[in-house]
Amino acid sequence: MPFTTSLDRRRLLAALTALAAAPGAARAAEAGYPSVRAFLEKYRKAGAFSGGVVAIQRRGHAPDFVSVGTLAFENQAPIDPASLFRVYSMTKPITGAAAMTLVEDGKLKLDQPLSDILPDFKSMSVVVGGDPAKTRPAAGPILIRHLLTHTSGLSYNIDDRSPLAKVYLMNGLAPGGRDTQPLLPGGLPPAKDLDEFGARLAKLPLDFDPGTRWQYSVAADLMGLVIQKVSGMSFWEFLSSRLFQPLGMPDTDFMVPAGKVARLTSVYFKTKAGAVVVGDPGGAASPFARDRDLPSGGGGLVASTRDYARFNAMLLNEGELDGRRVLKAETVRLARSNLMPAGVPFDAFAPGKVNGFGAFMQVVLPGGMFFPGSEPPGSYGWSGAAGTTMWIDPTNALAVSCMVQFFPSGAYPVYLDSRLSTYGDLGIKP
Repeated sequence: MPFTTSLDRRRLLAALTALAAAPGAARAAEAGYPSVRAFLEKYRKAGAFSGGVVAIQRRGHAPDFVSVGTLAFENQAPIDPASLFRVYSMTKPITGAAAMTLVEDGKLKLDQPLSDILPDFKSMSVVVGGDPAKTRPAAGPILIRHLLTHTSGLSYNIDDRSPLAKVYLMNGLAPGGRDTQPLLPGGLPPAKDLDEFGARLAKLPLDFDPGTRWQYSVAADLMGLVIQKVSGMSFWEFLSSRLFQPLGMPDTDFMVPAGKVARLTSVYFKTKAGAVVVGDPGGAASPFARDRDLPSGGGGLVASTRDYARFNAMLLNEGELDGRRVLKAETVRLARSNLMPAGVPFDAFAPGKVNGFGAFMQVVLPGGMFFPGSEPPGSYGWSGAAGTTMWIDPTNALAVSCMVQFFPSGAYPVYLDSRLSTYGDLGIKP
């Protein structure tokens, strides 16, 4: 039926305008990102991954989405901003933001000893000479600041450079892995919840004295337990009530419910021989489709690009989104500042180029660099084990998240290509 009145036409225009501005709505400007689309197509055609989505947002505007490919090589459903991705370590900035809400509330302090909240961590020991069987007392306590900046002395089960990696595996400390059986012969089964995780971790030595160097670690997972104890609610409930619900992030969770598994992507693994195999299938077969298990604040979340773009937008807007404030502007500025202990450098990814580290996010300092020709000083963000990456660029009022799924993340330079193509398409020289 044709519209016959000016009122009808105004209603139609208003409806179309509202649709275009709706959270997560992809705008027509998507076609204006040829370099972003080309880099996604390049890797899709090379078999690195079946598809990817990039969200690009300027302050004051709805995000633009560039979507290329399908949910899986074996599933030809088109990938889109509502598709679900395992963000792995891109969970860490969300955990950092959650911790900063408690700092803002006065319930946590950056230089507060961890043992104030978790007494089992009061008297820690440190490995001597790279031998976990030989230890000495730690020179000082673990502080909340040390957890946020990976300077606590804790290690990771995934880092074979640490003498504690095998010790963690023997003790079932592999958060985010979704394993249900012992990780090594003769070892303990994975910790079933955050309380058990913390209790086991507190019995093990540290790799070094707290506050003396940077080392990637399970600190964000332990922070989940800290948040749980301080807030008096489960870690999941806290994230949901303080971040996900007010920000409108309905698809971000530690598990994918039955009604959403059809949107879950598959993640692929590149073997040493160059073959590409399925690392984790999408749909109901994925371990992410079962119960939340141990809610890993370091690597356990699944999210849509649409959801993560909203988290990024909140950071870009310094704590506020769509009229709802979840953090004060000064709290966001603190979170994105260099929180490293005095005199401790962070140059893990660009040796010789010292940068900063904030609340579970890297921070580009003047003269620093993460990727050649990419973000300007003041930018901050982090990446995930399956190739996902996000960054906020306050200088250019820009927030970007790139969602793909492949292992190992260093097999293809997606982190760099996503940045160079985005800045190229926007005509920005970082």
